[in-house]
Amino acid sequence: MEILMLDPPREGPGRRGRGLAGRVRPGAKVAIGTFDGVHRGHRRVIRGCDTVLTFDPHPMHVLAPRGAPCLLSDRRRKLHQFDLLGVRRVAIVPFDHAWSQVPAEDFVQDIVLDGLGAEFVSVGQGFRFGAGGAGTVATFAHYAELTTRVVPLVTRGPAGEPVSSTRIRRLILDGDVESAADLLGASLTLPAVTVDDGRLLISSRFVRPAPGLYLGRVNGHRCALRVCRDRTVAVDGAAATTGSTVEVTFEQRAFTDAARTPAEP
Repeated sequence: MEILMLDPPREGPGRRGRGLAGRVRPGAKVAIGTFDGVHRGHRRVIRGCDTVLTFDPHPMHVLAPRGAPCLLSDRRRKLHQFDLLGVRRVAIVPFDHAWSQVPAEDFVQDIVLDGLGAEFVSVGQGFRFGAGGAGTVATFAHYAELTTRVVPLVTRGPAGEPVSSTRIRRLILDGDVESAADLLGASLTLPAVTVDDGRLLISSRFVRPAPGLYLGRVNGHRCALRVCRDRTVAVDGAAATTGSTVEVTFEQRAFTDAARTPAEP
């Protein structure tokens, strides 16, 4: 899978797509979105597309960091999921305040059309983009050369609730990692750093399961995971170098009992 990092935005028509010039062929089918967690709803948007145009960091972490949601995945995990879905090319917008000022029309013309050579775009219902969020799914209709697919909300469960990152976060915070995995399409996997006593530290940027005992994996190796109240994870039988980054996967809750889960194992 090819990874394309866009250049910082420059003023002037046609200049924002220059980082992609000559690197893609016309006729791309492009799915556009942040795709945090790459859940089942996102997968429906991506289905049938050979290219993904995504934003990293999450726009809310730039525009409103205090109210930004905890992330369901990091870039590495997200790219891995795209690869498993058969995506051939990922273009990453290194989102910052400069990118937030790019008008929606310039974004479509410079990046989607001129940069990626798109003939087809797929977005989720309610997708907004461009300066001030002025761009909507209707914006794409102004471009005759572009076919647009708008994917409605995907529902799952007996109550027909929509699959959303918000719903998944709520389940994880409640410790229900199995139901979260059903909506994600894969078990929750987060990056963590090994601290000096062998525990794992999950950054506050990421959602974290409720304190308790879980079954899961560290770098693919099965183990028991005790989530503590101080955002650390005690791992049964773990042996990793202090300061190393690992992937921790939560597959099943054994029990959740905050009163019996101390901050220090």
